[in-house]
Amino acid sequence: MKCSPSTVKYTLKRQDATNSHQNCLSDRQVKDLKILSLKDRRKTSRELRDEINTTMTNGATVSSRTVRRKLGEEGLVGRIAAKKPLLKEKNRVKRLKFAKEHKKWTKEDWYKVLWTDESKFEQFGNMRRVYVRRREGERYKNECLLPTVKHRGGSITVWGAISASGTGDLVKMYGIMDKKVYHNILVRHRIPSGSRLIGPGFIFQEDNDPKHSSNYCQNYLRQKESAGTLKMMDWPPQSTDLNPIEQIWGELENKLDRSIVHSKESLWLELQKAWDNISVEVLRKYIDTLPERCAAVIAAKGGHTKY
Repeated sequence: MKCSPSTVKYTLKRQDATNSHQNCLSDRQVKDLKILSLKDRRKTSRELRDEINTTMTNGATVSSRTVRRKLGEEGLVGRIAAKKPLLKEKNRVKRLKFAKEHKKWTKEDWYKVLWTDESKFEQFGNMRRVYVRRREGERYKNECLLPTVKHRGGSITVWGAISASGTGDLVKMYGIMDKKVYHNILVRHRIPSGSRLIGPGFIFQEDNDPKHSSNYCQNYLRQKESAGTLKMMDWPPQSTDLNPIEQIWGELENKLDRSIVHSKESLWLELQKAWDNISVEVLRKYIDTLPERCAAVIAAKGGHTKY
């Protein structure tokens, strides 16, 4: 029969117990299997198999393959968990408020924004993938996500700014960035980038990192706002999906020539070259999606979106 002795053994056992050589689950057992999977999206088919087999009163057993097939028929298929920041209820409320306040902004309004962020680029490797079982349309459901902490891992930290007019300064970070280091970036890079790319009164976006919100830096920004140099944007926490620079980091990663990256120094040189080659068309491709992003946040009631 070209199969293992264990396969023969279990097939005969099923035949004696159920008068059938097929792995068989009743409708009730399929429902129980579905409930077990939905309670813990990270359970493997083997773990689910072991649990469901304890409920089999007729002496039969089911295989991991049968578990996967039955769950697939129910629309629950194993997929890699999407990585999103951990989102608390108070953050959902702030995200929803922001999206509603900006849902009528035009592309011209968004073109006045200087988008800023920090990112780390690794010389080698990525975090391991985690699989979850989900239905269609459940990719961004909380129990199907792999919560992430921003900037985990990596070898070079960079700060960047973009607008619909082009890329701003790309700055390499050294050591730990505190409020004084960030203030220096504001003075030498962020404000000059916004003034150069957009002009007086540009809208300044930054996340809610503690060093950003320090009185030392906020007082400086308020002075610039009073002088008409910029306008501060009230940014909701944990909202990477609303910031188009997140996709630009991906574009930057894709543009790197990894074949010549052998050290931190060569990685930095490649990052600078790739950053300078990001076109206005690419920047606007992502910035132009802001109306859709706000609509998606509203539809998700402040929850995560596909962006």
